[in-house]
Amino acid sequence: MGETQVFTDFITGAKYGDLPQEVVKRAKTSISDLIACGLGGRRTKEGDLLLDMMKYLGGKPAATVFGDRTKLPFMQAIQVNRVISNMLDYDDTHMRSGHMSSCLVPTALGIGERVKASGKAVINALVAGYEAVSRIRRAIDPTEEAFWKTFERVDSGLHFGVTAVAGKLLGLDNDQMASAFGLTGMVRIWRIAFPDRPKKGMPPWMKITGGDHTIPGIHSVLLAKRGFPGDKGLLDAGRGYHLTVGSDRYDATFLVKDLGSHYETMRIGYKFYSSCRHTSTTADAIAFLMEEHGISAEDVDQVVVKVQKIVADNFAIYEPTYMIQAQFSIPYVAAMVLLDEPTGPNWYTEEMLHDPRVRQLHHRVKVVEDPGAGHKFYSEHKSPSTVEISTRDGKTFSRSVEYPRGEPENPFSAVDHLDKLWKMASYAGIGKERIEKLIEKLDKLEKIKDIREVTRLLVPDNIGDRPAS
Repeated sequence: MGETQVFTDFITGAKYGDLPQEVVKRAKTSISDLIACGLGGRRTKEGDLLLDMMKYLGGKPAATVFGDRTKLPFMQAIQVNRVISNMLDYDDTHMRSGHMSSCLVPTALGIGERVKASGKAVINALVAGYEAVSRIRRAIDPTEEAFWKTFERVDSGLHFGVTAVAGKLLGLDNDQMASAFGLTGMVRIWRIAFPDRPKKGMPPWMKITGGDHTIPGIHSVLLAKRGFPGDKGLLDAGRGYHLTVGSDRYDATFLVKDLGSHYETMRIGYKFYSSCRHTSTTADAIAFLMEEHGISAEDVDQVVVKVQKIVADNFAIYEPTYMIQAQFSIPYVAAMVLLDEPTGPNWYTEEMLHDPRVRQLHHRVKVVEDPGAGHKFYSEHKSPSTVEISTRDGKTFSRSVEYPRGEPENPFSAVDHLDKLWKMASYAGIGKERIEKLIEKLDKLEKIKDIREVTRLLVPDNIGDRPAS
């Protein structure tokens, strides 16, 4: 039996009762955190436009949109929730695997609503999805040279995680799950890894899947459940899957090593700042120096930020003109921290983006390369930043941070998580009583018989609380 089948058999057979309690707790925390991110992301103009487009497409209302009274067909709701959950770049990360929860949690909740899944079923499916993404990422891990030159570093296995989540909740058997993984992987593989396939004649699965991370994962599950065949050895050693993401090596043993005893789910880290994770260590260092030395924005003459090359080359964005550009701008994020602006949607209002005071601060920030930081990111999965702040009175203060706030090595407190959910839920127009119920339901998620007990709390209290969508 090949590694693909062993792995998908494990995914199919995984039971909630076998999960360590620390893994259950981490999964519940990830659901809560992602919901907070989605509620905040819904209150953006981009969220308005996306929902308006999905309403135009039509369909039977069936699943909840985070932070809105509109219901959409379950596939469309999952897609909307995926996008708005990442809209503020506030969602959790796994340093190897990128943003897993923004794809997997909306899938779990959307399909969970459709099949009236229990809280235990949702947790179990979500952990299976996390393990699928992170184990495949370990298997395709490239050499350092390929990592910087050809590798698709972000989100390289998310569609398989969606397959695992959807397959668990929709009750695939072993054979169907292996087919579903094979169908999911065909999104782009045949042209890259198997260029000779067309010459040999195309099997039926060669043309059947496509779209973003959620679409191929869910479509593949629905097809497999109906008996559509997939390549059940797609991820086996020697098949060349790693070529599709620009890796120069592949170790399929990572798919099956320590199954059921080691959970990469525990490596998920959460964000304190609503911006790209590569800005977080810089923001933490600035915040520390401000608190430690009583520095205010008015005191700052210059800020020098030393980071890995890929960040120095791409994140030195001055005067960003829209939200997403600002999320990847170290000068902008530095200005927000220096001005002590509360993190979240407030960072990205039109007024804030074009505020002359903010733009003046941008140009006091200099982003330079730290030659050793890139190797640390590749080999140790750190995102180091060293910040030097020079003040107008001639003093210089320095601070280095390797693990940003929210990483497993620098974890959030329970208060941090609650504050984030309270802030984003309030911002979305959800009232105090409903937020308290939501927190209670999420805390006891494993006791919930129907996940709709949670999703019905994700909408504003009154239509007047936010513009109708």
